[in-house]
Amino acid sequence: MEPMDLIRDKFSRDCSIETVLHLVMENFELSEEEARAEIDEYFEIVDWMDKHRDISK
Repeated sequence: MEPMDLIRDKFSRDCSIETVLHLVMENFELSEEEARAEIDEYFEIVDWMDKHRDISK
């Protein structure tokens, strides 16, 4: 499992950002900064996908 898989799964279960942050840190032995970077990347991907959905309407 990759960090993105865990992040997507936990957010789909309505977990808070803080919960996801701690889970990513624990499961992948990342620092808080590294885990936040993974979460930020996740949100960038989601934003990109949302923008493309709006264009195709």
